[in-house]
Amino acid sequence: MGRKWMKRRPFSKKYIEDVPNVPGIYGILDAEFETIYAGKSNHLRDRLLDHLGEFRGAKYFRVRFMPPKAVEKVENKIIRKKKPRYNERMW
Repeated sequence: MGRKWMKRRPFSKKYIEDVPNVPGIYGILDAEFETIYAGKSNHLRDRLLDHLGEFRGAKYFRVRFMPPKAVEKVENKIIRKKKPRYNERMW
């Protein structure tokens, strides 16, 4: 479990399947690398696969592996800072 983001990857099944099914947070990015959605999960790969086709303009994703206790705090920080358009109600 680390503090760094995994390198940005194209938002496709091929690349998502390389993500381990461990706890962490993820960001879904548009073509300009702006975060359009941020989320958390105990099973990152499964959650990202659930999101395929859900967000208009999604081109990339990135993940950060971390213990479940830290996930919610970090996710909330990211949402407040980046204000992703698909997380609007959480700002």
